[in-house]
Amino acid sequence: MKNIQNGIILLAAGSSQRIGRPKQLLSYHGSTLVRRSVQIAEATNPAALVVVLGAAADLVKDEIRGQKINLVYNPDFKNGIASSIRCGVDYLLKHYAAIENIIIMVCDQPYVSKKHINRLMEEQRKTDAKIVASSYADQLGVPALFNKTLFNELTLLTGDIGAKKLIQKHRAEAIAIPLSYGEIDVDTEEAYTRLIASTIEKKQLKQRKNDS
Repeated sequence: MKNIQNGIILLAAGSSQRIGRPKQLLSYHGSTLVRRSVQIAEATNPAALVVVLGAAADLVKDEIRGQKINLVYNPDFKNGIASSIRCGVDYLLKHYAAIENIIIMVCDQPYVSKKHINRLMEEQRKTDAKIVASSYADQLGVPALFNKTLFNELTLLTGDIGAKKLIQKHRAEAIAIPLSYGEIDVDTEEAYTRLIASTIEKKQLKQRKNDS
């Protein structure tokens, strides 16, 4: 089996305007969304992991202190998610020239797992696909893997349009990997409340099964 070097970019620069507080630091499963995302990414043993910081950078940095990651500050984070993607890609290309694929993750998709990220990598290794994207709610999105043939196009993204634009452009060459509940993110206080309520309900159901 050929050894392919994969880099991961975790986008954690958003200003969380809709929720009104840094969603990167919201508690979830005994951790925070950003720390949990870092741990998942690290567990896949990438050749490099870059966390792009922006809003609340010092607080987020303190939360993931001690992790073996590369922290990059995006001074243009207010200009949209594309600027953070460019920031992460530029860093990887400068410091990890041997990277052959880049996986883009966000920190507010609570149902992403180590197994899912590994499936993206494994599918690319088997097929040599240009894009391996997550499939949910009748769409393709992140987490998504991009082969080096598309690195330049990643650096050309602009505005508040993220990786989905590139996935749509190359849809015919993209492979889809199902991600259950991938459409659930934490953009509002209501969404976070529903997430926590769902988590508590699942714990209670599991406990009832164990007690029966």
